[in-house]
Amino acid sequence: MTPQIDADGVPDRCLSFTVRSTWGHFKRVGRSVTKQTYRIPPRTTVAGMLAAIVGAGRDSYYDTFGSDNSAIAITPLTELRTVNIPTTGVGTDPGQDVTSTVGSWRTHKITYQNTEGDRQLHAYEVLADPAYRIDVALEDDEFYDALRTNLVDGTSVYPPSLGKSEYLATIEDVKTDRTPTRVTDDSITDVDSVVPISLSKAVPQGGVTYGVERSPAVMEAESGGRRTTRFDDYVYTQQADATVRIGANTDVVPVTVGDRTVVFR
Repeated sequence: MTPQIDADGVPDRCLSFTVRSTWGHFKRVGRSVTKQTYRIPPRTTVAGMLAAIVGAGRDSYYDTFGSDNSAIAITPLTELRTVNIPTTGVGTDPGQDVTSTVGSWRTHKITYQNTEGDRQLHAYEVLADPAYRIDVALEDDEFYDALRTNLVDGTSVYPPSLGKSEYLATIEDVKTDRTPTRVTDDSITDVDSVVPISLSKAVPQGGVTYGVERSPAVMEAESGGRRTTRFDDYVYTQQADATVRIGANTDVVPVTVGDRTVVFR
């Protein structure tokens, strides 16, 4: 049975799984020289990973992960620790080009840049041993069924990764058709997942360090590629066992999935 998502963004059922890798890197928008990483995979990155698992074509799945017909909760399971890895690479050659005669693919001509020149040194900020619990619901019947089948069978059309293609990931502890239950207490709630609120609305806790990020959340296809139509601001904790504490002054809807409290977005 395909999940249905209500007006508050809460699904009546979802798929849950853990994804982990030795390394992870989710390049921050607007950073170029220093390759900084988000601590939490952007919602669009999770969508791309799930699309890879089911084998969806490039730029074909954005409507499936729209604001009104999908819901995703992301819970970090490990300490969000990063290391800097120096990497050398060849700079971009503005003379590199691909040309062809209109109407004939046989006339493609590719010019390759000279790779014998000096390399450039870039520092990559990389997450060490990242792991996340993902809860996902989709109203697209075909996509949801294909995703559930692949997760249960431990298969994928394209290998999942955490950011860069070489940071291959493993999928563990798959649970199907989990039923989210709304938290009825309207006072203080401890949320395990990241929470799409401003830092000012998070309740301070002794010994807990909050972090904030703003990352792409929803995309749409356009001529020649894609564009981001929504960014999310959210709060997370640096510690693996800590929670984001929220009060009644937020408009998010906490729900329980198994033994965790999460917020879908």
